[in-house]
Amino acid sequence: MDKEGMTKLKLAMLEAETAAQLAAIIIDYTHEEMMLVFYELEWEEQARIKDIWKTVC
Repeated sequence: MDKEGMTKLKLAMLEAETAAQLAAIIIDYTHEEMMLVFYELEWEEQARIKDIWKTVC
């Protein structure tokens, strides 16, 4: 994935407010791409995304 693609994915992940929005992103990207971008986020951003996923469980 090029830098532009990573930036687009990062923005989509940060803009997501629900688990459904995160799930929609997953359809367009591989697990590897998602994890690569996730681990580049600040820990606060990672925590927010984890909290969103917790609403599914």
